[in-house]
Amino acid sequence: MSVNTFFILIGFVFIIGLCIGSFLNVVILRALSNESIIFPPSKCPVCGNSLKWWHNIPVLSYILLKGKCGFCKCKISIQYPIVELLTGILFTFVFIKFFIGSAILTGITAGTYINTIYAWIVISLLIVMAVTDIKEKVVFDAHTYSLIGAGLVYAMLITGSAIYFSLTSTGKLPLNTSFLINNPLTDALLGLAAGVIIMELLARSGYLFAGTRAFGEGDTFIAAGIGAVFGWKKLIAALVLSIIIQLIITLPLFLKKLFDNKEYFTFGTLSGFFIYAAAFLILQSKGLLSNSIVYLVAAVLLAIIGITACINIIKGIKSNPDNMIYLPFGPAMAIAALIMICI
Repeated sequence: MSVNTFFILIGFVFIIGLCIGSFLNVVILRALSNESIIFPPSKCPVCGNSLKWWHNIPVLSYILLKGKCGFCKCKISIQYPIVELLTGILFTFVFIKFFIGSAILTGITAGTYINTIYAWIVISLLIVMAVTDIKEKVVFDAHTYSLIGAGLVYAMLITGSAIYFSLTSTGKLPLNTSFLINNPLTDALLGLAAGVIIMELLARSGYLFAGTRAFGEGDTFIAAGIGAVFGWKKLIAALVLSIIIQLIITLPLFLKKLFDNKEYFTFGTLSGFFIYAAAFLILQSKGLLSNSIVYLVAAVLLAIIGITACINIIKGIKSNPDNMIYLPFGPAMAIAALIMICI
């Protein structure tokens, strides 16, 4: 592949990503307004005028219109160019990783196309869920079910391909224990179940200490979808990373309140979890937790520290409601999943 061809492809994919990002904005807005994503045509949410085609050029229209509606001059949300640019960048990065990388190493195959398109679908769903959760603290079943379905369908395709290859090369079904336990479909199903179980345990622990769920039900479905996409081992890593992201976002404000209220034990527990979680991710990335038993013990210890931190936080909030700093957890999980796709 020549340099010119490479940059032409990258530019084309980036533009496609921008256009998909524009469509994702429609999906987000119409989901929140309970409207069809097809009808009516795109319109200004303030004055209701149908937009002209030149009002819908991704990013460029926002710049040319100076962030204002072409009719009523009301301010256009910065969400639109951000989502478009983010989608374009992520689509391009994934194309380089899965398509160009595969073409260089093994040549272009059907799997190259499948992996790239699958990653694009997952990215799109994660962006939509993150933005609706940020805007209105709501996650829609249609989006989480689509993520779960995408993960399971992809796992079935990969597992089916492995079975077909075994049949054509050896004439036998791969019925050994290793394949039955470690095939992508089993991993996806275990990841889905683990996502539900882990998030529901954490969420329902809130009833014991604060009389309410610690997380919304939507977060459980997001975790289930991430589990179906990545499998149970990577799900745990994604949840750890999402907690770290959530802590980074909320930690400065929350720690200030802990210090102001002299809740030093909770501060210590949070600090211990943060340090251990970082070590866990580093060890996993270096392959030092490849042994399933060692990995499970480390994960259980991590969960214990995390649950202890959550209990202390919930107790503190119950005794002092002013400690409450609520930010939806779904966006942190989506960001963690996006990072894992890209690394």
